[in-house]
Amino acid sequence: MLQELLASIVSVLIVDPLQADMNERLAQIRAPQAVIADVRTCAEASLPKLADRAVADPLWVVKATFDVWTGRTAPEEILGGTSTQCDAAIKAAKVYLESRGA
Repeated sequence: MLQELLASIVSVLIVDPLQADMNERLAQIRAPQAVIADVRTCAEASLPKLADRAVADPLWVVKATFDVWTGRTAPEEILGGTSTQCDAAIKAAKVYLESRGA
């Protein structure tokens, strides 16, 4: 029950805003749809691991939420490292963002 609640909180306060930010930035620079879809899949797939982290370290949720909402933390810092799939998606997105100065 607690894990489900924390997963919902992590989704609403952290993963969804991060995914929206990355999608917006990638769409602005006209990145390929495959890259945008990979980031979306990464964000969705990262939720269970981030929820586990929230259960283990509830203070992390507060800090990460604050950092996300104030813009102090880039999406790739939260989503990166949650899986090899996310690492690849974030790396591909960063290539497009850096090449276009976004």
